[in-house]
Amino acid sequence: MATAVLDSSGTAHPLATWSNTDAAPGFTLRTFDLSAYAGQTVTLRFSGTEDFSLQTSFVIDDASLSTS
Repeated sequence: MATAVLDSSGTAHPLATWSNTDAAPGFTLRTFDLSAYAGQTVTLRFSGTEDFSLQTSFVIDDASLSTS
């Protein structure tokens, strides 16, 4: 699973990448500092790949943005 910010030109800026070796027993809070993109229109992208022999499930429960 990967999380990235896409800027207005469509260029992806990776925030984090996880694999099945990063398994947690439950939900884990993840936070990212997006202040470098303040004032810009961006897209957050969550993507994942798997194959039939090594299924991995990633669940995104809530996503939010806040200013401070």
